[in-house]
Amino acid sequence: MTSTPPRAGRRRRPVLIPALAVLAAATVGVTAAFGGLKDAPAKQLEQLGKGAEVDQVRMRTKFEDAVVRPGGKDGIGTSDKRYLQIIMKVTNQSDATMLAQIMDDALPTVRADGKTLKPAADPDVTLGPRVVVVSGGHAYDQLHPGMTATVVMAFELASGQPAPERVVIGAATYEWYESFFSETHYWVPVTEEAPLTAEDRKKGRTVRYEPVIDTQVSLPVREEAQ
Repeated sequence: MTSTPPRAGRRRRPVLIPALAVLAAATVGVTAAFGGLKDAPAKQLEQLGKGAEVDQVRMRTKFEDAVVRPGGKDGIGTSDKRYLQIIMKVTNQSDATMLAQIMDDALPTVRADGKTLKPAADPDVTLGPRVVVVSGGHAYDQLHPGMTATVVMAFELASGQPAPERVVIGAATYEWYESFFSETHYWVPVTEEAPLTAEDRKKGRTVRYEPVIDTQVSLPVREEAQ
């Protein structure tokens, strides 16, 4: 779609660096070398809980529940395995149908009792969690414009793995981005440059971007009987 969406996101703007800014940067470097500056404080994230609604521009997400249950219900997984399921009400605020799996990008980080579930240690070799729209006991893969649907993000648990007590989910924000080269528009998560990891350097990457996360939602996890 190239039409203007009903709600616009934040746009990237070119960064201009005047001479005074360069001089200021050099001064900061000298000052820091002599111990004149302290480390910048960590960014404070908005902390929300069960039932919270987060406006992610492309979609609005209400975080309703987190549950560990056997598979097979609502077309998710198989009955001989257990799954951690994050249950949400998602409203598609754009003017185009989108796949439910988009929520995998919209929620870049998930931690269970402090253990990272997303992002995976090696995103090149994992398919990530399954994300589906659930209705009438069946699983679907589309979210239509202006509609609110129940969306489930499911993580398979290892055999014998206990249910976590709590999950913490990081929510990204989308923007309506214009491509300079193709003169087209599309939705992308707002990103920022991040430090390179050892794995990045090993693979020859010179730059890495991560989604900007302004909001975290913490949900208690309940467990349903086998």
